[in-house]
Parts: sequence; structure tokens; C-alpha cells
Amino acid sequence: MPALPYRIAISDEECTYLKSLIKTRSIQAQVVDRARILLCKSEAKTDKAIVDGLGISVNTVRRCIDRYLSSGIDLAIFDNERSGHPTEITDDAKSWIISLACQKLCDLGYAAELWTLTALHKHIRAHAEEAGYPRLKTITKPWLQKYLKKMDIKPFKIKYYLERKDPDFDNKMHEVLLVYKQVEMQLDDNGNIIIPDSGT
Repeated sequence: MPALPYRIAISDEECTYLKSLIKTRSIQAQVVDRARILLCKSEAKTDKAIVDGLGISVNTVRRCIDRYLSSGIDLAIFDNERSGHPTEITDDAKSWIISLACQKLCDLGYAAELWTLTALHKHIRAHAEEAGYPRLKTITKPWLQKYLKKMDIKPFKIKYYLERKDPDFDNKMHEVLLVYKQVEMQLDDNGNIIIPDSGT
């Protein structure tokens, strides 16, 4: 007896994300297939209908669904890092994210003063390819939020820092003012040096 069709619940944001992956020309075919699998399952299509429609094995369908349910959308779509293969998101790419998060929005042409998670996510995906990090076009907001938290980067808050004050600042300033006072006392109104009366 064939298994009854079932559906997975994906958010509107995840749905938009999956559809954007399908439209990305430079992305791997297997990534597109997995995105389609999740979208089909969100519509309660049967495994057989997905297999027939995409020309893939039933094991591929079930493995993708299992990974989504156990580990989330990124691990369902992209392969885990394997030894001998480059990491999915390189250290350089992550450094670029941090660099962006620490920049002033006005320097990037925005009118807003502070980043929002949505704005930062949108900017990264829009400019990732031209910056040389095409993989970042597919990151999700939850991943970005988690990474920023891990790195203790908070671009959504303003922090004011007081410049560290020299502990001898007051004493040094007093000495400088004293020198100026002494010079001032030795000059007349015309700026001529006053020669002290020796008393002789």
C-alpha cells in the first residue's frame, strides 16, 4: 500500500528563499532539485509525484526531507563540509560579512543609521557575487543572525565608547597652564619682555 501524502510546514521566508535558489543560474543542479523537493512537500505532493516530476530517486527525496526535519533548511539544501573539499562559506567570506556589519550605512549609500537584520541580509545577497563570494547569495537570515551572535557582532545597536583618559592628564595640563601663565607674566601689553627689577 503506498504511503499517504504528507506535507512539511515551511515559513514564507523559507519559501521565498527556496524559489530564489531555483532561479539562480550559477547554482548546482542538485541544490535546485532539493529546493524543489521541499517546495513540493510543502504542497503535500507524494514522493512518487516528486520522483516522476524531477527524475530523481525516492531515496534522494526522503533524505532531503529527513535532513530538513532534523537539521534545518541549509543542511537539507547544501552538502556538509567534507575533508579535502573547500568549506561552503570561506573565512574570507565570513570576514566580509563582519566588515559590512561594522560599516556605517551612510558609507554604503543608505539613509538609515543602523543595520537591521533584514537590511544586512538583503545587502549581502545583493552584493555577494560582485564581492567574490557567490555562496553568500544563498545564506538565510537565521544563519546570519546565528553567525553574528557567535562572533559577538551587534550592528543593530549603538554603543558609545569613552576615550581612555591619561591618568596624569590633570597634572600635565596644570604644568602646561603654569608655563603659559609664567610667560604671560613676563610680557607687557605690547608683547615686550619685562626685565625684572634687580633691586639695585
